[in-house]
Amino acid sequence: MIAVRIQAPYASFRKSYARSFAESYPFAPPATVYGMLLSLVGERSRARHVGVRLAFAYARQPTVATTLRKLSRYKYGVASKQEKLGNAPDFVETLCGLDFLCWIDSSGEVTEAGHGAAFPRLEERVEHAVLSPETVTRSGIVCLGLSDDAVDAVTLVSQPEGTWRWLVPDEAGEVELPTWVDHVGAVHTRWRRFRFDAESKEISRSPSREHFVAIDDPRLGRRG
Repeated sequence: MIAVRIQAPYASFRKSYARSFAESYPFAPPATVYGMLLSLVGERSRARHVGVRLAFAYARQPTVATTLRKLSRYKYGVASKQEKLGNAPDFVETLCGLDFLCWIDSSGEVTEAGHGAAFPRLEERVEHAVLSPETVTRSGIVCLGLSDDAVDAVTLVSQPEGTWRWLVPDEAGEVELPTWVDHVGAVHTRWRRFRFDAESKEISRSPSREHFVAIDDPRLGRRG
């Protein structure tokens, strides 16, 4: 298990059912963070590290700003609509000042077909990418969601300093976030509910099992 600190000046995580007003999820969805980690290590296959578990703690609750920006509406397979109606200004919610810890536990990863058990796990690849970024080949910069939501820093953390607020999986929690996104349709998109702790705490040990959420592809019949 390793922990990394992820910092980004702003990012927008459009809610799955948002329409003209692009509301944002209040925190970085686990599915988005997983995608960012794959980008960090230069991995193109989403299935490569399925089964990895992630846990989160925030320095503070991100501030929400509403901005007017160009919004793309017809991304997939509707070229005529995209050309005439697809890009238009609209209101978008943006989270500002994202600063959170992400623990990565690869003990439950499922080996993708065609790769042996010796294939490096995600936590090992992330550590290598942070320590030796010149060895990673990727397309573009590391972003937290959209291509213009660039990440400022990803740093390894051995012992968190200061106080943090846990974002914990909780079926009675007030926050719902996607853990897997079906980018063509929504049949395989999956959500989990989370609780955001009201008080900040010093973190003196690794998260317990209850803090983690598994990144599972529903087509494989798994759920964490």
